[in-house]
Amino acid sequence: MPGPVEEISFYGHPVAYIAPSVYGLPQALIIHLTSYANKMTISLSVDPSVIPDPSILCDDLEESLKLIVDVVQKNLIANVVV
Repeated sequence: MPGPVEEISFYGHPVAYIAPSVYGLPQALIIHLTSYANKMTISLSVDPSVIPDPSILCDDLEESLKLIVDVVQKNLIANVVV
């Protein structure tokens, strides 16, 4: 479910981004994707003994999502032209 498209405030203070997460679970990897104001935030919680460099995983996730968006946009354009 997408988050708010417009920016919101909390007690009169603008909300810059939303990045929920959890802790204390036995999983080695927890991923949260949150949309807010036409932006997406990716939050990773990792067990460093299993995933020693989570920034590489986050970069790979970002690149994969960009590839997916590119393919979807190209297909939408192709369907409009046809």
